[in-house]
Amino acid sequence: MKKELIKTNYYEAVNKDWIDKAEIPSDQPMMSAFLELHLDIEKKLMSLAKKWVKDQTGLNDHLVQFVNLYKMTKDFDTREKLGAEPLKPVIQRIVDLKSLKDLEKKMKEFTLDGIDLPFGFQIFQDFKDSNNQVLYFSATDLFLPDTSYYQNEEMKQQLMGLFQMTTMQVLGLYGLEGDIAQDLLNKALAFDALLVPVTKSSVEKADYVKMYNPVLKEELLSKTKTFNVHKVACDLVGQDVDKVIAMNLDFINKFEEIITNANFELIKAWMVVANILAFSPQLTENLRVASGAFGRALQGIAEAQSQEKFAFYQAYDRLSQAVGLYYGINYFGPEAKKDVEDMVKTIISVYKDRIAKNTWLNEETKAKAILKLKTMNVHIGYPNELPKYYDKYKVGSYAEGSNLVLEKIKYSQLVQKENFKKYNKKPNRNLWAMPASMVNAYYQPTNNQIVFPAAILQKPYYSLKQGRSANYGGIGAVIAHEISHAFDNNGAKFDEFGSLKNWWTDADLKTFEEKAKDMIALFDGVESGYGPCNGTLTVSENIADSGGIRCALEASKKEKDHNYEEFFKNWARVWRQKASPQIMQLLLTIDVHSPSNLRANMQLKNLVEFQEYYELNEKDEMYLPKDKMVEIW
Repeated sequence: MKKELIKTNYYEAVNKDWIDKAEIPSDQPMMSAFLELHLDIEKKLMSLAKKWVKDQTGLNDHLVQFVNLYKMTKDFDTREKLGAEPLKPVIQRIVDLKSLKDLEKKMKEFTLDGIDLPFGFQIFQDFKDSNNQVLYFSATDLFLPDTSYYQNEEMKQQLMGLFQMTTMQVLGLYGLEGDIAQDLLNKALAFDALLVPVTKSSVEKADYVKMYNPVLKEELLSKTKTFNVHKVACDLVGQDVDKVIAMNLDFINKFEEIITNANFELIKAWMVVANILAFSPQLTENLRVASGAFGRALQGIAEAQSQEKFAFYQAYDRLSQAVGLYYGINYFGPEAKKDVEDMVKTIISVYKDRIAKNTWLNEETKAKAILKLKTMNVHIGYPNELPKYYDKYKVGSYAEGSNLVLEKIKYSQLVQKENFKKYNKKPNRNLWAMPASMVNAYYQPTNNQIVFPAAILQKPYYSLKQGRSANYGGIGAVIAHEISHAFDNNGAKFDEFGSLKNWWTDADLKTFEEKAKDMIALFDGVESGYGPCNGTLTVSENIADSGGIRCALEASKKEKDHNYEEFFKNWARVWRQKASPQIMQLLLTIDVHSPSNLRANMQLKNLVEFQEYYELNEKDEMYLPKDKMVEIW
């Protein structure tokens, strides 16, 4: 630890030696504490995959299917021989469309097959009634990552030029040359341009409650006369649909101006280009490398993944829950599981106490908040069950006439059919949104559920071998962070059952919204080294970080061997990161998390205990006056 930096930049005081020595892998945009754990797990899983290819003894059917798929993905000789041929029947199905009416007739088939479409449906819990699942309707994403890139003409020209260059290369490798390819791309870009004015920015999407816009059957029919969206919805779920949830009202209100027969050739061209890009990783080495070039350039990644690693992830990404379950059972011990469960109980108890002693909530709102904590569903390590479609997935082989495009379609059909069966049914709250082998954690507001996969429960976040204060500064703060999402600007709008319901008094809600504005102001415009932080975009995560670190610190202080410095150091340590300028500039635009150095420093500056422990004053850069501090939870 560089003690001379403690009062100027605590993040660097703790991490500078690591940052100076850290090397960003050539196939990654950054190196971080998260990625270090990920790469270690990646090595374990890839080693297991190689072992299983030689001997499948003892593997369950899910893992056998993973191995079978892995054998296909790593057979690049066969992939080269097949070339682009496996994709051509898919693209021909799009080329054969003659009108919007043709697309309407094929919409269900294309949706089930996982073919990229200009708009579509997904099943998710009803925000108003979390015990039911309904249809959500949305438009496709733009070619560039955020609407702000289209508003800055210089940036738009630069990135669109790069997109066109890399996409023309992919089209050429697929077999479309010269003027034909250029005309196709021009039309696809013209359709993309039509979507820009009706697409929400990353800042707008961060307030996800505003994505909930029920549209009743009659209104849907009146606003989508050019294309019978309602009929497609009914076809997909096999019953009459009384409403859909529009994730973007601007799109549905302008639907008949965008989705028209006059624009049909633009729509069709967009589908051809989008699907060639989407399916290219299933084809030859040149196509898979070329199709990822634009994304790598955006993130500042030096080179594509190796064939070996790419082949592993092609199989793993499809069956990650099965591989993750194996990892969780075999690499996450019962002693660690029990210890983390105890930490969670302690942190929830501390959170209850903090809410009970809260000075700005009235008793009615406090009781509701504590009820939400008491009913919170906590999952640690690995899930108790996997998605049902895993049981149905049987991988073919090249010898049997299959290929990776057909396997992708086959898998999509299973997932989508299972998904649309959920319409108007209760959700299965035991299913996880990520595998146990992923270094991450999350809070699901519609389930009032927090999930901590086994992969993140390792040093520096957590270890039985490191001090309790260090554990609270790491995984303890992460646990409390996820709990805090139940009370951030989004999560606070959901009740203890996960339904969108106002359980606040008017006065308390007004105070909370003012405090959220204070959190926005605390971060907004703060320089990260790559550009200013967007306080509005990052407010939910900053509220969760603030509540997380305060709650974890209080839990640590209850321990006999509490050590302030070990707590503060590990908080800063878990955010260590070294990244390309390109990825940092991209994340400043689209990521709801603040840059890592600000997550570390700003939340420490915002703590009275940190200020007092290091005896900071107004001359120190890490100093923040008490009247500027923002405390919500």
